[in-house]
Amino acid sequence: MNIKEVKELSLPMKLFTSIFFFLFAVLSVSGQAVLDNNPPSLKWYEVKTPHFNVLFPKGFDVQAQRVANTLETIHAPESKTLGRKPKKVSVILQNQSSESNAFVSITPLRSEFYIMPSQDYNFVGNNDWLDMIASHEFRHVVQFQHAKQGFNKFVFYLFGQATLSAMANAAVPSWFWEGDAVATETAFLPTGRGSIPNFGLVFRTNFLEGRTFNYHKQYLRSYKHNIPNHYVLGYHMVSYLRKRTGDPDIWGRITGRAWRYSFVPFTFSNAIHKETGLYVKDLYKEMTKDLQQEWAALTDTLTLTAGNAINDRTTSAYTDYLYPHQLDDGRIVTVKSGIGDIEQLYVFDNLDEKKLFVMGMVNETGMIDVSGSRIAWNEYRYDPRWRVKNYSIIKVYDTKTKKSWKVSKFKSRYAGAGLSPNGEQVVTVETNTEYRHTLTILDVNTGNVVSEFSNPNNDFYSMPRFSDDGSRVVVLKKSKAGKSVVTVDVASGVEQEIISPSNENIGYPVLSSTHLFFNSPASGIDNIYAIDLKTTKRYRVTNSRYGSYNLSLSKDGKTIFYNEQKRNGMDIMRMPFDPTVWREEEEVKNAGKPLSEILVEQEQATEVLKNVPTNPYPVTKYNKAKGILNPYAWGPLYTNSLSNIDLGITSTDILSTTSISAGYLLDVYEGTGEWHADVSYQALYPIIRSGITYGSRMDNNKIQGSEANFKWKETGVYGGLEIPLLLTRSKYRTELSISNDVGVKLTSDFRSEVIRGNTTTRGDDRLVKINDSLSFLFNDITSYGKLIYNHFNINYSHALKQSIRDFYPRFGQYVSADSYTIPFGGDYNGWQAATRATLYFPGFAKHHSFYARLSYQKSLESPNLDTYTFRNRIAKPRGYSYPNNSTFYMVSGNYELPVWYPDIALGPILNFQRIRVNVFYDYGKGEGFTYFYDFTKDLLYRSNNEDIYKSYGGEVRVDLNLFRLLPQFQFGFRVSQITANRFNDAGLQYEFLIGNIPF
Repeated sequence: MNIKEVKELSLPMKLFTSIFFFLFAVLSVSGQAVLDNNPPSLKWYEVKTPHFNVLFPKGFDVQAQRVANTLETIHAPESKTLGRKPKKVSVILQNQSSESNAFVSITPLRSEFYIMPSQDYNFVGNNDWLDMIASHEFRHVVQFQHAKQGFNKFVFYLFGQATLSAMANAAVPSWFWEGDAVATETAFLPTGRGSIPNFGLVFRTNFLEGRTFNYHKQYLRSYKHNIPNHYVLGYHMVSYLRKRTGDPDIWGRITGRAWRYSFVPFTFSNAIHKETGLYVKDLYKEMTKDLQQEWAALTDTLTLTAGNAINDRTTSAYTDYLYPHQLDDGRIVTVKSGIGDIEQLYVFDNLDEKKLFVMGMVNETGMIDVSGSRIAWNEYRYDPRWRVKNYSIIKVYDTKTKKSWKVSKFKSRYAGAGLSPNGEQVVTVETNTEYRHTLTILDVNTGNVVSEFSNPNNDFYSMPRFSDDGSRVVVLKKSKAGKSVVTVDVASGVEQEIISPSNENIGYPVLSSTHLFFNSPASGIDNIYAIDLKTTKRYRVTNSRYGSYNLSLSKDGKTIFYNEQKRNGMDIMRMPFDPTVWREEEEVKNAGKPLSEILVEQEQATEVLKNVPTNPYPVTKYNKAKGILNPYAWGPLYTNSLSNIDLGITSTDILSTTSISAGYLLDVYEGTGEWHADVSYQALYPIIRSGITYGSRMDNNKIQGSEANFKWKETGVYGGLEIPLLLTRSKYRTELSISNDVGVKLTSDFRSEVIRGNTTTRGDDRLVKINDSLSFLFNDITSYGKLIYNHFNINYSHALKQSIRDFYPRFGQYVSADSYTIPFGGDYNGWQAATRATLYFPGFAKHHSFYARLSYQKSLESPNLDTYTFRNRIAKPRGYSYPNNSTFYMVSGNYELPVWYPDIALGPILNFQRIRVNVFYDYGKGEGFTYFYDFTKDLLYRSNNEDIYKSYGGEVRVDLNLFRLLPQFQFGFRVSQITANRFNDAGLQYEFLIGNIPF
């Protein structure tokens, strides 16, 4: 099937896709989730400049002033190629996190900089961390400003920032947003990511291995092949078109046209065609051909290093075996990870691989270290309550004792971990909450600080490691002059320079008694180099087609181990330690001008951040109260259940302490609506939430051939507390949430209508006549009265981290319990207790999953007319309809597995990524009675609802992308064979599924 670009789509298809794009943007998911914020003890201050409000915690004044000046310096030059200068925006400097991250959000509009710098030289390059994230994230601010034009501007005024964001992302693919930002940082910084070969390593490997793939697969990713993310694709697409046209402003015109007409499907591809004569797929094909030729010219003449692989690949699934080191027993330890594997420590004994230990939430510092039988690396630890506040610890595993422990204190901020030769000490880098960097040595057994070395200029140290005799520490040092490699004498703290500062992106230094080894992209390809400490001559140790990394030496010093990029991942290579075969470094002759150099020439901006002024902008204490009302969305929003549309307004302050929503909620199924206002205040340890509702309700029921309809007005008020805890300490992500709400419901204007044949009986009571003698009480509805309830909830989850191919954790537990009671009086009696659990276990093969669902619910049952029944809270066997039951329990067994990774695109409309099948068996039992009242004889009748529910069947689910949108959708089909009971006939039931919701 050949579906071409939108210009060749029929008018009905154009109309359908336009409606879909608009609904995708407007009908966003709403809800009051747990916000990412800081403890209330943190005091905030503000630097105000002409174009920015920079918020920072107390004690971070110096860096806040520097960031403010940096942002003002890049404001005009980074805005130039898109032709839009953003209005004033808030930037929040987060110093409580140990993660290296930053982002721009439009819901609400602000940027957040996480100030912990990355230790990985292939991520941060030779850049100052704060300069790097300022350059990248400000470009996103420019993009959002540029997106607010034409139809998008109309959408913004009509529906707010959230819908503007959705429309902007639907019209212009994610690869442009991130690729353009990477291209900008590459042009403005000494070594932006686009100039680092490792950034595009997998991309280049795939291309030169003949895996160019089609555009849809390259952008939307795959479960079958390892494909780099949209940052990489975007950088090459954005940079290639700028190279092709020689026009740095071309993307400004393309995106401007796309955003002006964002309601038109595939407007981005058409805008590219307008400028270049090529649709987006054609541009991608041309780029792949050009880059293949350029990269092949660079690699085809190479004389490759003759190393031998240690690992034996038994599958084509992309897998990395990183950071090889030799243990004292001669085995090789490595970190194994990939498209189908979570990060784990493995050992190789010859070609036999064996799992040692599953690592926790790893802080990716670009290294581990090994000494004797001990292995050291970094992991994250989390504050239980405050989601922004987290830590980075040093973890050690001993292969002899098979024990692991954390070296540093729980609340440490250490990154990098190099073990001393005897394994008793570890060298690391601490970055405190004031952005001070300290090279530190700790005792491995106690975690006590042994040494801290002076750093008066606050230069940034990274990737520290002991020399082979333990007398010195070798470390990368980033100063204003560039990146250098230095050694620090452990005893005296005296620093000695081995490689002078420059913009060469040197990394992973290893110091032996005779040589300094390190990585460098000097040839255009990452390779391992060595400097002879006596002669100071520099040699190239490896010559790789794609890249070599992570050298280590054997215990006897006779063998070199390292990583080399191959077709299906990083292999562990070994070769003799023989300096006579190393080649003295030669002048590099590039086959063509790299894309990064073209960007630099076009922008002429590499000196911009070298001349940042030091203007002392005024500082004031930030008043949290003034920003409480900060609306960012208004208009229609879908709730998570897809059964309600909320026509309202949503507000969250930029420090993520208070969420407010108000509006009119339409119930799609009932055809009714209600006004509501909700507030969630999250700046204290318990979340405080409250709300009020007023509106109409309706209920339709069928019983014994009669149809009973009810309408009433309902006023509700609720308030409560929630404590959400993040308890992750290992390979399992663990969360616990406890909440309690008290609510009041008042009903009025109650009306009932019973239709029996051609006769309609109307009343104003929930007790209605269903035939000439019997009446029925619908006790999940109050008529005229007051219901005061208490709702207690607890949720617990404990699940193993997942690989890309895992759709469920291989082992995990999700447990939830609810209790509804009426302890405060009122006009009604009732209670309900419900528990639910889902338990995950490994299947018979990789990525198969067996999981069981268990649920139990019991409610007060009584013939008294003041009884209130709370709504059902548990899942029940599939395929059935149910009466009300006071007691119900259910057991379900499921076995789900992937059956095909098709990677098939039907033009720009559908892209099928994965098909999975689930077979299930459900068993349930309900107990209880339905009560009927005969007031003419003053009698009470009851009907027994007890019965068994058994069903089995299968589900087919398809993970796919619609209209080239990066988020995946899930559609499916279910067939259930149900057994007969008193309420249902035996037979097959068919349901369509969207996600897990049947239709």
